[in-house]
Order: sequence, then C-alpha cells, then structure tokens
Amino acid sequence: MPYRDTWATCEKCGKQFIFTVEEQRRLSELGFEITLPTLCPDCQKKAERAPGPHEGIIKWYDVERGYGFIIQRSGNEIFFHRTGIAPGETPDFPDGTRVTYLVEQTRRGPQAVDVARINET
Repeated sequence: MPYRDTWATCEKCGKQFIFTVEEQRRLSELGFEITLPTLCPDCQKKAERAPGPHEGIIKWYDVERGYGFIIQRSGNEIFFHRTGIAPGETPDFPDGTRVTYLVEQTRRGPQAVDVARINET
C-alpha cells in the first residue's frame, strides 16, 4: 500500500494535523485498518480514557496468570484481567486477536473490561 502524509481535521477541536507515513506504517504493522483519523493525537488520547467501546489487538494474555494487555490504536497498552472478559467469551486470547472493550477507571488506573473478540468473516 502506498503511504503518504495526509492532512486531516479533528472533528472535535477543529485542529488540522498530519496523518504521517510513519503513523500509517505503525498501524499497518500492528494489524489495524488504515483509515484517516477523525481525531487529532491530543483528542485521541482523551478519547482512549473514555468508556468506549474501543477496538484493540491483544499484545499478550496469560491464561494461568489471568491477565494480559491490549494494544490500543494509539500504540498505548491497556491492562485487562480475566474478570474483565465479556460473558460467553472463552478466556483464551492468542496474540494478535482483534477485540472490542470498554475502559473502566480503577484505583490502579484505566483497565479494559467487557473484552470480546471481533468476529472477522
């Protein structure tokens, strides 16, 4: 896919920003779909703390320990515990699994809850 720097306008604050080639490559390497962002980097960081729903990719999950991490679209990671797995989901998330989740603020910081696989057909 040919990447190129592209101007975008944040739908929340109206600020113009560049969707860089580097950002496009990073998203592609993580396995995210390459779409023009609707939020600038500052607004995106704030949105990641909002309840959601959000999409991410499992970085790793250890069934025995019962916890793991999800890579958010920004590249940041968010913790999730087995108690945060959505009802009906099997507690086995291979690396690279695409998931949806909600963010809950805990005394230890933000945590992903209601983690569920995205059914890709």
